[in-house]
Amino acid sequence: MVILAVHSTSASLGVAVTENRRVLREIVLPPARRHLEAMAPLIKDLTTELDVRLPAIDGFGVAIGPGSFSGTRVGLAMIKGMALALAKPVAGISSLEILGWQALRDGEWSAPVIDARRGEIYTALYRKSGDDMILVSGPALIKQGEFLQYTDQVSERLLLCGDDVVDHLVGTTTHNLVRSDVYDPSAVACALLAYERIRSGNGDNLHSLTPLYIRRSDAEEKRRLN
Repeated sequence: MVILAVHSTSASLGVAVTENRRVLREIVLPPARRHLEAMAPLIKDLTTELDVRLPAIDGFGVAIGPGSFSGTRVGLAMIKGMALALAKPVAGISSLEILGWQALRDGEWSAPVIDARRGEIYTALYRKSGDDMILVSGPALIKQGEFLQYTDQVSERLLLCGDDVVDHLVGTTTHNLVRSDVYDPSAVACALLAYERIRSGNGDNLHSLTPLYIRRSDAEEKRRLN
């Protein structure tokens, strides 16, 4: 099963193609936040390089957030349009789950973290069981100062993954919290998670698949207050 996946919820843009559990190719552009202009050419370049025609793709994966509001919208719109045109299944994957999947081995626990600005973070608690990611808590939007209390519910070794904000969240007394080497969500991880979901018949309904924002955008907040 050939899966094409896009991750566009962070400053970097990534596109990957996998076949079953084998990675064929991933291209990641450096942080520039030009996802709208870059995504279609990037997909074309990748499929041309692999000599994979779009009708030969069996399904699509897409990161649905949380993260950049505009980046998430661009990636979701692109993948939903392709899946609709080709009548292929799609799986929307949380950016937090993608981060956790990259950091974990079977039986381990993770607290992925994404900087939400304003002194807040997006986070969740996951445990990996075989190829499955089990969501234990979240996803949540919390103050940075509430993170240690949030992770207190797990006594096992807990891997922290995500951008640089993670390094400011923990002190030297948190013996069970370990910083992983995973900083950025990967399009490859999104593709592999989407493969498992689609293979088991748990793809998403195209018409009801929406971004996982968790928090209102600045524009929505302004409309609410006016």
